[in-house]
Amino acid sequence: MLITDVDGMQKRSHCAPLDGTDMTSPDEDPLQQGEQRHDETRHHFDETLDEIKAGVVELGSLVADNLERAGAAAVEGRLDLIPEVIAADEEVDRRYSELERLTFMTIARHQPVAIDLRFLVSATRLLYELERSGDLVVNLAHAVERIHGIPSSKVLHGLLERLIQESGALLTRSLEVFSAMDAEAGKALDAEDDVVDELVADFYREIGRERETIGLEAGIALTRIGRFLERIADHAVNVGEHTAYIVTATFPGHTHEGLSAEG
Repeated sequence: MLITDVDGMQKRSHCAPLDGTDMTSPDEDPLQQGEQRHDETRHHFDETLDEIKAGVVELGSLVADNLERAGAAAVEGRLDLIPEVIAADEEVDRRYSELERLTFMTIARHQPVAIDLRFLVSATRLLYELERSGDLVVNLAHAVERIHGIPSSKVLHGLLERLIQESGALLTRSLEVFSAMDAEAGKALDAEDDVVDELVADFYREIGRERETIGLEAGIALTRIGRFLERIADHAVNVGEHTAYIVTATFPGHTHEGLSAEG
């Protein structure tokens, strides 16, 4: 209501009317407004979580596509694909930076707890695992340049082709596990990685057998390629383990280490 002050000026009073009527309209109920603001905040938060989840899958898909590209360069001798691999990794790095920033901002703004907190903290690690996999794909592409044109047996070529396929399949599988938030499948990726480890061992042995034919420099480059593919598979296992942690709040095992040896 309006009141007149001692100077004759009218201003709005925040006091209740003298007749005792309630000035608060139903639309201005503080409790209702608070609940509405909470619902809007939660809705926005859920949308951001969905955006981050989709972004992680998108980032992983970019890396998987680039691995397929680098694999074609290795198996088919398509050196023309190597510049495309390098260019595609720039997009991986850009998306990684955007998603990492969004994730940290969301943690700071909403101060999540329980599964939401586990998801966001794990998302920062998942993004790192995938970005590192992207770097390994580029390293692989550079190593392919060093083996182009070398004489090698069908056995060595076949092992390389299968190793690329299995590593790529494990990476793709880890993205499916994360997208579905499948904890049990996430735990099972470690066993699937055993196939890659066995292939890498066979690959190394065959390099040793053919060392005189392929030469020292190519032998080193092939060994590095095997190592890069093994590490990509290890990162995929880590994606599965972090997914299981998000769902169960328990790590199924220790994540794979040795990042300093990747380059």
